[in-house]
Amino acid sequence: MRPRAAHARRGLSTLEVLVTVALLAVVAAKVVLVSSSASTASNDDLASIVSEDQARQTLDRIAYSVMGADRDNIDPSAQAPAFSSQIRYRLSLGVENGKVVWDDPEEILLDDDDGKLRWIENPGTAGARSVVWCDAVRQLLEGELQNGKDDNGNGLIDESGLVFEIDGNAITITLTLERAGKGGKTTPSTVSTTVTCRQAPPAN
Repeated sequence: MRPRAAHARRGLSTLEVLVTVALLAVVAAKVVLVSSSASTASNDDLASIVSEDQARQTLDRIAYSVMGADRDNIDPSAQAPAFSSQIRYRLSLGVENGKVVWDDPEEILLDDDDGKLRWIENPGTAGARSVVWCDAVRQLLEGELQNGKDDNGNGLIDESGLVFEIDGNAITITLTLERAGKGGKTTPSTVSTTVTCRQAPPAN
């Protein structure tokens, strides 16, 4: 009988080891890439959810304040439709001894210098009190450019990130927030609502 020419090989050659390592490296790189993409998408989605939630809470706060205002004490006071990035108003506390009792004047405005939305009590006086309600308001409303045109098709031109549209007793409030997410990417969140302000009770 012919002797075996060679024994069965045991283990892998150096070339096979190198090929195997290279294949494993490619697979690992793909896993890392997929995981990184999923993580980025997740972070962007989370940033968008947080921004939209904050926008909704801020809008509700503004709406609750304005809807209790007396229409005759709202500034701007245009009878025709008008829009502004600020609103000044007073709340009626009722009638006492035949006279309407007014609360201190209040103002809500967007500071163009730092994008902060402020609520101010007794604006323009030495005793004014200012509180920042939000610090991430976009300079212009979503889709709008500073070019003298109605870019977002809402009938307004070059409107800021906070808009009060006044038409009779109806006040439409629109707000766009924008925060930088991972890698500096920003996603605007826009919310809007319409409230009806009330008339002060008649004095006797």
